[in-house]
Order: sequence, then structure tokens, then C-alpha cells
Amino acid sequence: MNWKKYLYLGFSICFLMKTSLWSQFIELNAELDMRRLSEGDRQLFETLSEDIKSYYLNTQFAADIDDLGIIIDCRLVLESISRGGSQTSINAQAIFVNKQKQIDGKMKTMDQYFYAKAVQFPYERGRKMYYTSKFDPLASFLDFYAFMFIATELDTYEYMGGTSFFNRAIELADLGKDSNWSNGWENRWKKARKLKGNEYLRSIRYNFFIAWDEYKYSDELNINLVKTYMYAFYEDFEALDKKYGSNKETLHFLDSYHENIAELLSALKMIDALNLLILYDHDNKELYESYLKN
Repeated sequence: MNWKKYLYLGFSICFLMKTSLWSQFIELNAELDMRRLSEGDRQLFETLSEDIKSYYLNTQFAADIDDLGIIIDCRLVLESISRGGSQTSINAQAIFVNKQKQIDGKMKTMDQYFYAKAVQFPYERGRKMYYTSKFDPLASFLDFYAFMFIATELDTYEYMGGTSFFNRAIELADLGKDSNWSNGWENRWKKARKLKGNEYLRSIRYNFFIAWDEYKYSDELNINLVKTYMYAFYEDFEALDKKYGSNKETLHFLDSYHENIAELLSALKMIDALNLLILYDHDNKELYESYLKN
């Protein structure tokens, strides 16, 4: 028996299992849109999509958080390439969305949608990325959105639980703004501050998820607990509506969870809350109205 072969195999399996437990991301689809590039330039990026996937799945973004199970899609639109001296610079746009695996195996888009424009980074064929505290134009760009996804996910487990990761995203954007690759980082800094500062939406999301988990998955349903969180949900929604009015992040949230929210509000006979959603979320008005008729 070649015991060294099996020992190496065992170590490899343990390493892969450990790294998959480390990462906060369990699945990622990275798609490159290279239609604007020449055939010759496209060859430069033959490993980039796999490198992005590997980076997210094997990076430990938080040492003490290993069970978030985040699934995301990343679409990177490569717009142009500029060359100067020995350096090749990439100009791009990107879209990040979080997903949820359904029982039938299909993926459902969830409530986090990030569009990044003015993405710029140096690149060379086969370049690998490593997680570092220093600013790196490409790795730090990926880190920023990792922090944003982790922050919004943690907000659903604990009240304002994602604050430290919003802060990390803001601090990283500060570094980006002061770097030689500052394009787009001002907007990312504003986005992170905006989401962190919208405490009404953060509270709405937290109260909904706690109520839904209790209502749908508890072995012994505590309906008073569900009421408590959904009344807090309604109060925060009224406050958000008065302060911000129509808010695209809130509408993304409602578009993903309006059926679950309506089911909860109907079960609790929270008619005023359903009426508020009818006025606020026009795209899903008919669904809310159908619950009012039940």
C-alpha cells in the first residue's frame, strides 16, 4: 500500500472540509461578460471567474462566524483594457446578488442587489488573489461586497448584528478612495454608509426574519412572540415611510419576501400594515389585496 498517497489524500480532504467551514460563502457563480473585448484580450481572463469563485469560497472573512451559508452570483462586465509600460489596467462594471436554494433545486434571487460601476484594477494573466489587510484593487473590491453581504446577513440573526461588517466595508472604501485606484470607491463608501444608517430597514429585516422563523419552523409556536416582532416590523415600516418614502433597498426586500410578509400579517389580522404595504409596494399590490380579502 502506498501509505504516503493515502495520507496526502486524507490531509487534502480535511483541508478542503476545513476551508469550506471557514468561509462564510458556500456557493458562488462568477460570470464574465467579455463581449466588448477582442478575442485576443479575452484569453487574458481564462482563469478569472474560477479565481473569484475560489477566493470567496476559501477566504475566512470572519474567524468567529462560520455558518452563514451565503450563496451569491457575481457578474463582471469587462469593458476595456488599457496598457501602459508593464501594467495592464481593466475597466469594468459588476453586479452582485444573493441567492437561496429552493426545494426543487432552483435558485431564487433574494433581497441584496449591488451594482458596481467604475471598477478598475490592474491584472495579469493567471494572477491569484490573496486576502490581506492591505489595499489591493481587485481583492479589496471583492472583500467590500463580501463584507456587505455578511453585514446584511448578520442583521437577520441579531439586532443590528452586521454593524461591525458595515464598518469594515466603510473603512475599506476609505482606503480605496485614497489609493491610486480610487475610481468607484466614493460611491461604495456612500452605499455602505447609507445601508448602515438605514436602521429602520435593518430593524424591519431583523423583526421579519425572527417572526417568520418562529411562525414557520418552531416546534411549539409562540404566537405572542410572532406578534411582538411583527408589530415592531410595522412600527419601523411606518417610520421608514415617513423618513425616506419609496426606498429602493426596501422595495428589493419586499420583492423577495412580500408573500411571506403578507402571510404573517394576514395570520395576525394586521390590516393596517397590509394597507400600508399596498400603498408602498405597488408592484405587489394585488398580492396584499388578496390577503385582505381572506
